[in-house]
Parts: sequence; structure tokens; C-alpha cells
Amino acid sequence: MYTFKGKEGQGEEGMKRSLFVTGVAGIWMMAGLALAQTPTIAVPNSTATTSYDAGAGFPDRNGPFSAILVVIPETELAEFNKPSTANRSLSRVARAEPGAKLAIKVLFTGPAGDLNSVGKVTMDLKILAPDGTIYANSDYKDLPVWLGSIGQGRGVFDNRDRVPVVTFEPKDKPGIYTIQATLRDRFSQRDIALKQTVELLPMPAAVTAPAAPPAQAAAADEAPKAAAPAKSKKKSRRKRRR
Repeated sequence: MYTFKGKEGQGEEGMKRSLFVTGVAGIWMMAGLALAQTPTIAVPNSTATTSYDAGAGFPDRNGPFSAILVVIPETELAEFNKPSTANRSLSRVARAEPGAKLAIKVLFTGPAGDLNSVGKVTMDLKILAPDGTIYANSDYKDLPVWLGSIGQGRGVFDNRDRVPVVTFEPKDKPGIYTIQATLRDRFSQRDIALKQTVELLPMPAAVTAPAAPPAQAAAADEAPKAAAPAKSKKKSRRKRRR
């Protein structure tokens, strides 16, 4: 299931499955960001940890505009509520089991602003199922990512207002799911293509309780005791004669 959650109060979970995660748009100066692949709700491909410096920006870039897309456990969204100077540690999800709730975060630096230092960034987003089809109608255009003051544009910004959340269901086919996004800086007219994959593992086989051992046959009754021999009739007659 693909969901969104946000301010507008939309709560449809039908064909659009639109639900938005509320939050205040975030800008923070990066004291440290560590992206680790650790076994949380998912099985990582490795245990490598990559640290990023805000001054250097992120790997995907277009001029001064740089960005990164990460898939994290939904529970780690609280990392973005930390003070702006705090270190943040996020667990990248590489493989997940049915039932996992994964948040799609976009972090970026270097957006352009207007004369009032207001920036505007949007995103196109879609998720492809293992067979290449659009997963759960998740083909979105111009999702709001950032609209507000950027100062000098030296901080790290993120899509805290609109965080897509994917919930894999037991009926979803196992395989590689591809998250494709295009981040658009509306004032500089710069775009950045982003991609991340998550492998959905098969449902774990149901564990059946071992069969109870067959009841042991009751021990055979002991052979009946031999009857006491009858008294001799001759002895009885002799006693009567006396």
C-alpha cells in the first residue's frame, strides 16, 4: 500500500490511497548526518555507514542544487524533530518484509530563492512494482516539498511537510520495487533525478507446531494369578471321621 499523510486532512485510502504525514517544513544546518544500513524492520544489503557534510552537498546534483533520496523506517521520522544542530542517524532500508512501513525522505541543499529569499521545490514521484507497472497508483506530479524561506541556501532542507509512506502488504508480489523521483527547483529551473530500490521479501512460511507423538499403548495386564489348588477331598473326610 502506498500512502501519504498531511495538513490538508485528506484521508482517502481508496484508489488514490492519499494520506499525508504531518510535520513542519524543515531546514537544519547539518552538524552530522549518518546514513547507516542496519537491520531495523528490514534486512540491509550491508552494514556500511555513509556520512554527509552539508558544505559538500549530496551525490546527486545539478549545479549548486544537490539532493539524496533515502528510504527509512517510518519510526525514524522522529530524527527530523531534533534540534537543527544535532547529529542525525538514519537507517537505509534495502530489503523489507510484508508489513514494513517505509518513509521516503528527500534531503537537498542549494535551492535558489526569489528576491525575498523564498524557495520553492516540488517533486514528481512514482513507485514501480517488480513487473514494471505503477505500484498502487503511486504516480504523483508536483508534490510540494518546500515553500518558504531558505536564508542563504546553505542549510539542508527536507520534505518534512509531505512524507510518502509505503506499507507493504502480504498480497504484494516479492521482488525489487523502484522508487523514482524528480526534484525540481522552481526558481533556478534545475531538476535532479533520484532513484532508490527496496527488495520486498516473500512472506515467511507459517510455522506449524510439531505433531504430538502418538499415545503409547497401555501396558498389557499381568497374567492372572494361578488359582489356589483345591483341597483334597480325602483330607476333608478324615477330619469329619474324627
